[in-house]
Amino acid sequence: MEQKQLSLENMSKEIIALKKKMEQMEESIAEDLKFAIRTELAWQSHDRGEFTSYSKDEFLKKLEKW
Repeated sequence: MEQKQLSLENMSKEIIALKKKMEQMEESIAEDLKFAIRTELAWQSHDRGEFTSYSKDEFLKKLEKW
């Protein structure tokens, strides 16, 4: 099995590229976690009966104002 040998310069570039990918993943994971928390809180509120029901027309009017 042939192994690829990298120069120090190439290894440095690879490490920098991996670091950037990891930072992007961290941002994505943080956004996903925030969304999951908001969703869970909304479900808990719903389960406690803290929600408002609207007709289709009422909902669409409120949505347009939002």
